[in-house]
Amino acid sequence: MDLYEEEEEVLTPRAPEDVPQFPFPLDWIDISIGRYQVASRIGELPFDDYEDYNDCSRSLWVTFIGEWGVWTRAVVPVDDRLDAGDPATVAAKCAEVADLLVSPDCYGAVIAVVVLRRPDSSKPTRSDRYIARRVAKAAAGRPDIVPWSFSVTGFEGFFPLQINGRSFN
Repeated sequence: MDLYEEEEEVLTPRAPEDVPQFPFPLDWIDISIGRYQVASRIGELPFDDYEDYNDCSRSLWVTFIGEWGVWTRAVVPVDDRLDAGDPATVAAKCAEVADLLVSPDCYGAVIAVVVLRRPDSSKPTRSDRYIARRVAKAAAGRPDIVPWSFSVTGFEGFFPLQINGRSFN
């Protein structure tokens, strides 16, 4: 005898006043400000046992912000160190991130936020800036890249980066 047949739940629609209303589509000012809020929220996420288990202390988050909201496209683990890692591996990971910075067809106009998340309380280090430069170099030759910004997060907050006088924000 199947127990699922005995317990039948009657589904009723929610009242219109109980459905949350979101201001979609977002205005361009909200999209622009949203990149800082996204970087801040990613930095506030706690590090858990999964990240310790997989030897991943630094990761690159590729997040898009557009008229229809915010969505994370990918999280790319970089390495388990806070100093300079293996240059070939870091270059390959940064090239993966640059490949993801193309405009998704179904969301309209968007901007991207690349966030380097790491468990460090200090300001961006030389190796963090190296990763930002590698992402910028990998994305430079691609014509279909959306406007994007780069931030580094730590326990003290997020830090937008400027590399060689060029602002990623």
